Amino acid sequence: MRNLWLSEWKTMTRQRSYFLFLILWGLVFSLLFLLERNNAGLSSFTNVTGTIVNILLYLLPLFMLIIGSFSITNEMESGQWQLLCTYPVSIPAYLFGKFAGLITAQAAVFTLSFAISMAIGMLSGIQLSLSWLLGIYLFSLLLIYVFLILGLFIGTVAKTRWKALMTSVAIWFFLIMIWPTALIAILGLVPYPLIDPLMKLAMVLNPAEFLRIFLIIQWDSGAVFGGSYDGVVHLFQSGAGWSILFGYMIAYVFVLFSLAILFLRRRRFL
Repeated sequence: MRNLWLSEWKTMTRQRSYFLFLILWGLVFSLLFLLERNNAGLSSFTNVTGTIVNILLYLLPLFMLIIGSFSITNEMESGQWQLLCTYPVSIPAYLFGKFAGLITAQAAVFTLSFAISMAIGMLSGIQLSLSWLLGIYLFSLLLIYVFLILGLFIGTVAKTRWKALMTSVAIWFFLIMIWPTALIAILGLVPYPLIDPLMKLAMVLNPAEFLRIFLIIQWDSGAVFGGSYDGVVHLFQSGAGWSILFGYMIAYVFVLFSLAILFLRRRRFL
């Protein structure tokens, strides 16, 4: 697994697109921080915070889905997967090695660009709260984490890069772009007593929505979600909030990795 991790890390860092991500994130965060240079400072959920969260939700999941899915389908199409099957490498070790290499590379480039833009903001005289910065940073890393795993799962299902791309874009479009509209449309068709539990279920099924709600609640801005989420606000603000987040991440990776292993085993013997 260690060799797979190092191989994936080297492959990612040698690509030109890897350094384009560094420039992209550094430019985006620097511009957003500079927009607030005349304000009192960033320490809670403000307009610029909402803008940053939305940009992260729009860009990070899409990039991670495509990168994760292409990581598998590239090897399927090039024949590297068939060659790898001749070696004594287990499928779980293969998947965990790939995931470790991908998340290390993506977390490193994001951390570097975030640090550069944060330094630019501080040199420009912007007052940045440490808790606010850590919240944005943690939110970003968790988005990278969950959507890379989902991307790897897509790669085990899709047979070609074209199908992987189409599937990744379709899932991103549904979970990120039209999720509120789809949720409102579906809830309008069910009896009123079922609306509240279905909203909670929808939050759990969409990792981006779960992380967004959790982050905003941690900034003491849970009131923006209305009375339907009062129970969720109290739960996430309690001492068990971070334990729930940790348990959710563990359950998420367990389910998707189990499905990915199942699909890869079927493809290995086809």
